[in-house]
Formats: sequence, structure tokens, C-alpha cells
Amino acid sequence: MSSKKISQAALLMATLLVTLMTGCYGAYESGDGGAGIEVGVAPPELQAEATIASPGDGYVWVPGYWDWGVGGDWAWVGGTWQRPPHERAVWVRPEYKNRRGHWHYRKGYWR
Repeated sequence: MSSKKISQAALLMATLLVTLMTGCYGAYESGDGGAGIEVGVAPPELQAEATIASPGDGYVWVPGYWDWGVGGDWAWVGGTWQRPPHERAVWVRPEYKNRRGHWHYRKGYWR
């Protein structure tokens, strides 16, 4: 089994565990091979935040976002400067989609 498939399986298992712990409706697999969770509550509106000065060359601003917490509710994660895992990495923001009254959430990630 390739390391990519193993990490995808680990992410799916972690998502399933969080799903069971938080009372979410379930996990799903997105069309591009990623995983997410289905929750019954829409995320709040994004919060306004000020971008602070970069700590140096090579940092990328990752804006704040709502994350589905272990406690079974949305939790705000403030924006931060981060170093990408490799030179050509791009931050893919979290996704929140309403499908037939259920909210599908997929965490942000570096691609």
C-alpha cells in the first residue's frame, strides 16, 4: 500500500472517530480522494481579522476559518503565518457545502 493511500486511510479513520465522538451525521469522501464530515449545523459567518506582518521570507498567510471541534461544535481557528511543506505548496481553504440540508465540511490542507 502506498504512503499516500495509508495517509488517506488514516485521515478517513480519524474523521470517522471524530464523527462518532461528536454526533455528526457521518463521514464522506470527496471527489478528489479527500475526506470530510457531515454535520447538521451551518458554520457561523467568517470573522474579520487583521493580517499581521510576515515573520520572514517563505511564509504564507493562512486565513482564519471555522473548524468542527471534538466537542461537537464549530470553533474559530485564527489566521496564522505558516511555512508551506514544500516550495510549490498551495493552501487549499476549508470547504463548507450545504447538500440537502446537511453541511459537509472538509478541513483545509496544503496541496
